[in-house]
Amino acid sequence: MKRWTLALLWACLVTTSCAQHGSDGGHHARHQRAIAEVEIARLPITYAWAVDTKDIDRLMTIFSEDVVYDLSVYGFESATGKEQLREIFVTRILPNVRCSFISISNIEVKVTGDTATGGDYFVHAGYDPQNRPKNTRSHTEGQHFYEFKLESGAWKISRMRGSPFFEKWETYDPAGLLRCK
Repeated sequence: MKRWTLALLWACLVTTSCAQHGSDGGHHARHQRAIAEVEIARLPITYAWAVDTKDIDRLMTIFSEDVVYDLSVYGFESATGKEQLREIFVTRILPNVRCSFISISNIEVKVTGDTATGGDYFVHAGYDPQNRPKNTRSHTEGQHFYEFKLESGAWKISRMRGSPFFEKWETYDPAGLLRCK
């Protein structure tokens, strides 16, 4: 009977040890995925701040070298690669408005190894667009859709597409504009 008890005890110890080891591996993977999700979720936030402050150098840090920035909804060709993206931001996007405000929320991220997908909701207000009369404000609501990848150990946006679902143009009283004077 003692042999039977020892064998049973040994089997329980091995099973428990293996179960703990397996769960530790699962815990580590979940921990790594959670870290990736947080790092990735910071990219759209950095995007909003960089566009609002017109900080092109900061903006370029969040994109992969082979990024595709889909501007088709706005009637532009997609920018492919960082160099082309920088050129579009410097010549068309950043100088298009006197100032802007982008609010990004509800960021969703799904990590699969070294790649991820995701999206967010945005509200964008732009003041004094070049293609409108003075004292004109744009208000746009929509979603961004993303693909992300690890590049040199850091998460980057490898594809970005905006999908607005509401846009309004209106005049405003310039005395009410407290920022961007």
